[in-house]
Amino acid sequence: MPSMRSLASLRPVLAAATLGGLLLGGLAPAHAAPDRGPAAAAVTATASSVGGAISRTEILQRAQYWVDQRVPYSQTAYHRDPQGRTYRTDCSGLVSMAWHLPTSAVTSTLPNYSSKLAGLDNLQPGDALNDVSSHVMLFVGWTDGTRTSAKIIEHARPDTVARPMTYSRSYLVQKGFEPYRYNKVTDSPVTVPDKGMTHVTGVGDLTGDGISDVIAVQTSNGDLYRYSGPNYTGGTARTKIGHGWDSISDIVGTGDLTGDGVADVIAVDATSGDLYRYAGPGYAGGGRVKIGVNWDSMTNVTPVGDLTGDGQPDVIAVEKATGDLYRYAGPNFAGGAARTKIGNGWNVYSTIVGTGDLTGDGVADIVAIHATNGNLYRYSGPHYNGGTRVQIGNGWQTMTNLTGVGDITGDNVPDLLAVNAASQKLYRYSGPGFAGSSAVQIGVKW
Repeated sequence: MPSMRSLASLRPVLAAATLGGLLLGGLAPAHAAPDRGPAAAAVTATASSVGGAISRTEILQRAQYWVDQRVPYSQTAYHRDPQGRTYRTDCSGLVSMAWHLPTSAVTSTLPNYSSKLAGLDNLQPGDALNDVSSHVMLFVGWTDGTRTSAKIIEHARPDTVARPMTYSRSYLVQKGFEPYRYNKVTDSPVTVPDKGMTHVTGVGDLTGDGISDVIAVQTSNGDLYRYSGPNYTGGTARTKIGHGWDSISDIVGTGDLTGDGVADVIAVDATSGDLYRYAGPGYAGGGRVKIGVNWDSMTNVTPVGDLTGDGQPDVIAVEKATGDLYRYAGPNFAGGAARTKIGNGWNVYSTIVGTGDLTGDGVADIVAIHATNGNLYRYSGPHYNGGTRVQIGNGWQTMTNLTGVGDITGDNVPDLLAVNAASQKLYRYSGPGFAGSSAVQIGVKW
């Protein structure tokens, strides 16, 4: 159990030590989204029917829904679409879901629902790039007028999630991808979803004003921004502090790892799977230090403060292949003796976040969103075993970028930021219950 001194040291960086904070317990289940019910989805008001005509805009929004949900790749598992219909979670399943097909097709049968185009220059948003022998991707658009690089959404391989990527035209040609258009797509004007920010991460007070800040990556260009609390608006509250962060698959605020009194972050390189430590407050790439490998085999990396009583922040993470939950001891979060298995069956959760102490026992708790039903559960630390699980909410599949920011309302209780995936509005939820009735909209285009 952490000492009171170590817990106190985490308070200035509660956003990091309680990264991804969610909700705790009201007696009645709390709906997460104040502006849309739990059945609402990130689709247009004129949503398509199964196997019916569909707009290009809706195709892209449906694909983005799985990206926002961080749906893991599997050739045997299934995941719901915005209306609750399930599709297989592999490359062709994603395209089948985006096109709203009546079944999960495979790469070789997707041409039964589509027509081959004359060439890559004929591609429009919502079309597919299909190598019928191996892989298919959804085309989002060209990066510029030269049409030399394409933006896509794909389910690539095991140990990855549904994701946006950019591939060069030469790569597409070399790998044999050919353009296909869904036979029932409507050629209405296309609105490519502006997904605003991603990797919204609480990092504690970086500016010295005593209020927790957050960092976030702009989806369109990979730039890293710092937002000042308590309202995290744009303008003077937003400062660009980096670029190239679209190459990162996970960003986790851990608190101070280097002993300089400033909150650091750890991040997983999407290409190599290597784990890096970035020193605050600027998190400059030139100062990053590699501290681990093979972290692309893990998901839901979550800071939980000091669980071992050594004065160092710890993290927990789920092994993708097994669903086992591990605790990693800071400051380097290495494997071996620094890694301890503390649970199993955790691959049923799409999101796991640390909240700090919600139960008053001096130990950091976590909450988790069930991937199938959207229910929210609280688990008590330090071991987070199933016996401590308490359902404290539902409808949370409509929210993304859940981030704990410590107390920003002045009531000495941790609060939560969360983005509604459909509207991209940023909300603050007051602890300890984080009920929908406590939600206050504090931003747009997140």
